[in-house]
Amino acid sequence: MTRSIMAGGGLDSEIARLKHKDVRKRRRAIRVLFDTDIPRALEGFVPLLNDNDPWFRSKALEAHRKWAPAQGIETLRVLAEHGWLDARRCAANLLNEFDEDTTDIALLLIEDSDLTCQRKSAEALLNGRDAGLHLERFLNHQDSALRRLAILCHAANAEHRLAALDDENNSVQEAALQSIVDNGEKLTEKSMKDALKRGIKVTPLLSSAIENSGDVLIQIAKNSNGKILNELVGELRLRCYSLDEKPIQMLLDNQCYTVLGRWMQGRKSPEIDALRWEIIGNPSVKSIERSRLLERLIGRCGEVEIAQKARDFLQQCDDDLLRIAAENLSTASTELGL
Repeated sequence: MTRSIMAGGGLDSEIARLKHKDVRKRRRAIRVLFDTDIPRALEGFVPLLNDNDPWFRSKALEAHRKWAPAQGIETLRVLAEHGWLDARRCAANLLNEFDEDTTDIALLLIEDSDLTCQRKSAEALLNGRDAGLHLERFLNHQDSALRRLAILCHAANAEHRLAALDDENNSVQEAALQSIVDNGEKLTEKSMKDALKRGIKVTPLLSSAIENSGDVLIQIAKNSNGKILNELVGELRLRCYSLDEKPIQMLLDNQCYTVLGRWMQGRKSPEIDALRWEIIGNPSVKSIERSRLLERLIGRCGEVEIAQKARDFLQQCDDDLLRIAAENLSTASTELGL
């Protein structure tokens, strides 16, 4: 039915019905226009922004969200200059949906007293080609969300990122840390220590902590668990391949055996095997970690040296959890004739 209406030149008629006194005909016209999905219908919805009925006003916003990008940038100006806050917010949320340059509208909305309008317009300006022209304005803005957007902007440089490490807001500092990592820049021990004191997320620090191989690496290694511990070990496995490398030596010197035990998984050499059995026999390491080292050796149960080490360990072990893991390893070797 709607196709036949439009085929007969009825688009203008349906738009005209949006002004009809009969509410039922107005509602029907809205349904027809939305179903037909012709962007030019948007012109008929502009007056509905001022309708007394909230339902019609909401449909006017829906029509702008649906068709404004196809109708051009001037459709946004009507919303951006409107006295209704929801209309201005709608304009702000649409800024990044246009292929055209929305700078003029964004500059209009950045002056709005509403924080949502400010944030969305700032995002559009900072994503644009001329982001550098607006960057300083937002780097020093009183709203931390705008400072965070600025530090993540493509126009921000290393100097901006370093300065943001001293920001009073943790989310801004975290953004600066992550941006420094993403740009391949190195964090100093001091900046990382300051971040840890403030309770900043550890993940962005891991790469620099390993590269520096200083106190921060040890602090993270001794206090990490769960996801952070897995991320630290993952980063170590990407960067370090032998016991001779500086980060591994630093962890050894500070007896960070839980981290080292996980780093050694799948690695095999006389030196690494010696360290592995040293950790397994170390009572200062949690039993669960030591038993995991034993369990990971099941795949090597056919090696004579592993079989003998497991039996030797059983003779002097009195921890139930460790005994179970060692017995399983020993049994597996016995079944292979060792």
